[in-house]
Amino acid sequence: MGVAKMSDTFVIDTEVGIKSKVEDEEIQILQLYGDNHPMLSQKIPEYTGRFPNGSLTVLAKRLKMTMKLYNGIGLSANQCGVFERMFVMQHDGKVLVCINPKIVDESDDVQKQKEGCLSFPGMFVTVNRSKWITVEWTDEEGNVYDGRMEGIPAIIFQHELDHLNGVKMTDYLGPVAKKMAKDRQMKFVKKMKRQYKKQYLESIKPI
Repeated sequence: MGVAKMSDTFVIDTEVGIKSKVEDEEIQILQLYGDNHPMLSQKIPEYTGRFPNGSLTVLAKRLKMTMKLYNGIGLSANQCGVFERMFVMQHDGKVLVCINPKIVDESDDVQKQKEGCLSFPGMFVTVNRSKWITVEWTDEEGNVYDGRMEGIPAIIFQHELDHLNGVKMTDYLGPVAKKMAKDRQMKFVKKMKRQYKKQYLESIKPI
């Protein structure tokens, strides 16, 4: 997290679909990237490949594992350097895999909520979001869903869809507010580094 280095990305093969022995491969977590990764500022085009797709299924599993590992409630593919219009989200123990997500209607009324982001560890930003949204998405098996979300699920869906449109939560801030948010983030990161260093030193037992 934070300012991350560039590395190889996970690529979906939309032509071949199921790669050889993909079902036998060990599922691994994905690399998280910070706000300086260029993919977080790009709009991701719709997935036009076929369903089911073995590589897409593996990606869904890896996104869910990565989200769980970092105690997130939402994670988009491009946060992990994957150029696919897809995110995962969870609420009340239910996890959704959302491919080509869309908002087809939304309320005029807004709700204000402090939001965090795995790509901005330690930063919390107040963003205005629609109170309710009517949405559509496709899961990794090709099943199409639609429904209405409100409250926290609506906030998560809008936040992750922003990622796929190349919009970061800091884009809602003015220059002064953005600098203040980043200053608070850096203080948090330094505090956590000191805490983990102390825990590590205390865990070392003398011989």
